[in-house]
Amino acid sequence: MRLLKEPLLHFVVLGGLMFAAYSAFGPTHQEAGSQPVIRMTAADAEWLKGMWTRQWRRPPTDEELTGLVNDHLKEEVLAHEAKALELDIDDTIVRRRLAQKMAFLIDDTIRTAEPPDVELRGLYETQPDLVRTPARVSFTQVFFRRGNGDGRARATLAALSDDVIASGQGDRLLLGDTFSDQDEPALGNLFGTAFAQAVLALPAGRWSGPIESGYGLHLVKVTAVSPPQVRPFAEVREHLAEEWRRQRQQAAQSQLLHGLMRKYHVVVDPSVRPWLGPLASQVKVRP
Repeated sequence: MRLLKEPLLHFVVLGGLMFAAYSAFGPTHQEAGSQPVIRMTAADAEWLKGMWTRQWRRPPTDEELTGLVNDHLKEEVLAHEAKALELDIDDTIVRRRLAQKMAFLIDDTIRTAEPPDVELRGLYETQPDLVRTPARVSFTQVFFRRGNGDGRARATLAALSDDVIASGQGDRLLLGDTFSDQDEPALGNLFGTAFAQAVLALPAGRWSGPIESGYGLHLVKVTAVSPPQVRPFAEVREHLAEEWRRQRQQAAQSQLLHGLMRKYHVVVDPSVRPWLGPLASQVKVRP
């Protein structure tokens, strides 16, 4: 009799009754024909084999393919159940991934297109930055650490003549004192963008400065300058084709988004309007 008074026994019995009732009358009690269908086709298996082969550069073994098929089916079941439970709703990662897949559909279509030469010639003529080599510079420098470096640099500059090689002057810099055939990105990686731009603007054959970098102060003498050169069309054709595809992708995405914005009734709060940018004309602002 004491056992009948145990709260744990009451909980177990009550739970069993609830489970039996749910199994008999709940939403999972349905005919086999009404169950969601998840299919695994021969094409799916071939796709899995192809993905494996591209990644590992060999076809999967039977054991590996079994693992791939099992993992795929588990993923499908879990994904279907997650959607049934509406776990995808208001999920930032899921939303972003779906948007990316839509963009990839456009990109893949454009990437297979072969641009006509007449349009590439147009890019060649109208966008010189795409087809010319960057300006390059060779120089020697004298480095000074910060602190009293500015005064020391100016005093050294006043004592230097343009035909003097300033060896032994200033402080030691591990990067060295002489640099050859450097373009702006290369110099920017070494010393910073501001330093690179300043050096490329210097006259050749004379000491200038001090110019500041992330390390300190520099006196710089430009010894050679290579101005930008326009490369032949054949040499830059593939680069122009990539730019042509990029522009087409951008235009296609913009056109698709414009059409989709008309398809959906998009309403935003007035406080959001200042940040809508080019989409401002395609949405309704409503409190």
